[in-house]
Amino acid sequence: MIYVGQKIYDSETSQLLRVCHVNYQLKLAVIADMNIAGSADNISKPEIWNFNSIEILIKKKSVQTSQYELPAEFSFSDKFLIQEGRQKWLDRRDKKYQIIKSLTAESHITQYLYYGGIASEVELLLEANLATNPDKAWKTKGAYYNTLNRYIVFGCNINALLPFKLKNTGSNYFLPATPGVENVKRGRGGADNRNSRSKSIGVTQLQKDNLKAVVAFVKADKNKEHFPKFSFKKTAEVYQNLFESSEVERDVDGVVSRTYVPYEESACLSDEQLRYHLKQIIDKTSYLKIQHGHIVYEKDHADRQGSAHEGVIGATYRYETDATVLDTYIRYPFDTTGRLSMGRPVFYIVIDVFSTMIVGFYVGFDGPNWTGASQALVNACSDKVEFAARYGVELKEGDWPAYYVPVQVTVDNGTEHTNKVIASALSSEIGVRGYNFTAVFRGDAKGTVESKFNCLNKQAIHFVPGAIPEAAPRGEQHQSNQSLLDYDSLIAFLIHEIIHHNNSADRLKRFDINAVRNGIDITPQALFLHSLSKEMNGGRDARKEDAGRIHWAFLPEEEASVRENGIYLKGLVYYSDFAKQAGWFTKAKHTGAFKIPVKRPRDWSSNIWHKTTAGQYVRFDLKSVNGESPFVATHWEPVLHLLEQFKDKRHQNKINAKRLRLFKDGLQAKIMEYNQGQIELAPKNTRISIQPGIKGRQATYKAVEKLIHAIEMHEELMDETRLSDCSGRITEQDDLDNEMNS
Repeated sequence: MIYVGQKIYDSETSQLLRVCHVNYQLKLAVIADMNIAGSADNISKPEIWNFNSIEILIKKKSVQTSQYELPAEFSFSDKFLIQEGRQKWLDRRDKKYQIIKSLTAESHITQYLYYGGIASEVELLLEANLATNPDKAWKTKGAYYNTLNRYIVFGCNINALLPFKLKNTGSNYFLPATPGVENVKRGRGGADNRNSRSKSIGVTQLQKDNLKAVVAFVKADKNKEHFPKFSFKKTAEVYQNLFESSEVERDVDGVVSRTYVPYEESACLSDEQLRYHLKQIIDKTSYLKIQHGHIVYEKDHADRQGSAHEGVIGATYRYETDATVLDTYIRYPFDTTGRLSMGRPVFYIVIDVFSTMIVGFYVGFDGPNWTGASQALVNACSDKVEFAARYGVELKEGDWPAYYVPVQVTVDNGTEHTNKVIASALSSEIGVRGYNFTAVFRGDAKGTVESKFNCLNKQAIHFVPGAIPEAAPRGEQHQSNQSLLDYDSLIAFLIHEIIHHNNSADRLKRFDINAVRNGIDITPQALFLHSLSKEMNGGRDARKEDAGRIHWAFLPEEEASVRENGIYLKGLVYYSDFAKQAGWFTKAKHTGAFKIPVKRPRDWSSNIWHKTTAGQYVRFDLKSVNGESPFVATHWEPVLHLLEQFKDKRHQNKINAKRLRLFKDGLQAKIMEYNQGQIELAPKNTRISIQPGIKGRQATYKAVEKLIHAIEMHEELMDETRLSDCSGRITEQDDLDNEMNS
């Protein structure tokens, strides 16, 4: 299948192409040569290819196809880019986008790429901007076309205008071999120090080599006597003595004395420069190993680790999402003492608009909002056999074949995530086009999803204990007290209901001539599979994509904190071998915790995802020693609720600990008071050294204790003997009684 963002690489010719735009009606695609576009300042308009030409090229043995990896910054949020120091990037991006914003409408882009162009629109825009701001407005049409071409080539979203090539600025800085005319000093002071009090020179390769030699000299085992502990200050002083001063000998009355005379400041490095470059040679980890040795470092300093039918060509062309609050209460799973409720959940559903097959869903407890819709979209692109197995439902692959990446996605307006962030992530990651639900769809289009909600609520949910009737009688018990299904059970319940719907609903009215001729079933699933093979070239199987890419494309970005013992997100701790090998935990231990962007599936607490600046997707797994964590494999809502309960327990424990400590202190005070009374009349001991006779007094005390113990045992034995004698003795009175009775 030909899709937006597809990478086409020919290993024989080194040709590197990217599919920038696809018109399925015309069977045309716009393709850019990324070998040129990746480095050019002025980007040309991408070329139009027909599908046949593309397929012929793809079938060559030397050609490979995959998702084109755009710069990682294209999918990051503005907040994260600002944290990375890219505020100026955003300013330049927004400035350019505001100028060409009117040209970025899909209708204009289609006109520009496939039809007669947009010369008149560009001319009007140029004249309007010149009239408004003649000094700062662009003066030529080429500037508009160049920016529009960049917008199209790099993903058709606002982040395509980020000046990403600037991240290499300064990486190819010229470093002179030795001090001289070309020895330019870097920094805010200016190349000639005009803005700085310091008149030191810029660093050269010779000085860097000398610093490395000094570090090796100070670290050497043979010099431990002179440098028992490494310090940056002492190392800088050694460097200054050896390379930034001259030794002068003076003979006074036959006595030779040596002294060091420093060079002029303009021939030396400043203290700050020395410290900076020394830290480039020895990082914090190496410094601690030098300071404490490998054994102490490993013991005390190393880190420890114990997801409307009009204009729709076929199945998967457009997915539509919406949400509603289900008419039932969910039982809280962590407390079986009573039928406690978690409230009414929000049900997010994803529908394939062409076939009306339900392709994914999500049940959450916040919103409705984009966050929940994004979770449902991840589910729509996931393998349903694996998904259902989490909740104890066994499915075969053909039971719910919904694991395809859509061409378009229609979502509601996101309040916490702007449209440009959503569009940038979807487009740059997997070539999906996102649309605003309200702005694009008509009311009857939304009915596609609304009817599914009504169907599920009336035919299934209303018959579950804890469901809300349409007209609840007054005086009866509230439905929250009747909750029966927990979260996992509700998911399993809905899976069965959705499969039943997909394989039983009547969709005969959506048949086209091909469906009629092929005699397919009239169900949504049959229509979906038929259209997938006939109109959509088999679709784009999401199972062949990196799972991290799917999650990163749809889910909202959050921040996790990397600490020395794991990756923390909302109270849970995660781990990854990647983070360990990359030295994240070591860095966090020695320089402090730091933030990273992550994305989490709300219905599965066991994993979260991260994308590195190099474009690699990394999965972090929940830490669970011996599988005993109560947070494994569950929805985030009960997890967060349980964490709040833990806070209550800790608070109560502090109160109890305080009460017990005060009681203990009172008992101990009595003991101290008694012993103080025992020595009250004794003279004050003024001796400084250890007392003599301590061992003798220990022996005496042990002997006394032994004697006391022996006496106690003797008394116990005597008591037992007396009791035995009393019970066995016959008195004279007993004898007289016997005689009288005989």
